[in-house]
Amino acid sequence: MSNIVSITDKKNARQLISVVEEFRKLDPEIQAQTIMVFLRVVDRPGITMKELIQATGLASSSVSRNVAALSETHRGGQPGHNLLRSYEDAMDRRTKRVELTAKGQRVYATLVSILGGEQV
Repeated sequence: MSNIVSITDKKNARQLISVVEEFRKLDPEIQAQTIMVFLRVVDRPGITMKELIQATGLASSSVSRNVAALSETHRGGQPGHNLLRSYEDAMDRRTKRVELTAKGQRVYATLVSILGGEQV
């Protein structure tokens, strides 16, 4: 394997660092699993908690904790990041779905902008 890093590789690394820093603006100690939960919701708006568990490979308690941290109010009444909103499914009240809030959409747009892409 070569130790030569191309200019493109360096640019990509800087962009990824900027993405991580954007999340660290929200929480300097944010965990990778919290970021993954956010990105899975971006990928599938309205995803169910059960689908989030399957998509992330996390335990249900971890998914619940991370969704709460990214919601308006975290566990114990502490303020959350207000990036996600969970709600009951209209057809099956036992099912909880998760989607981005307006703030979550703005954070996502910023991330896409950092990567130089267009929001889909």
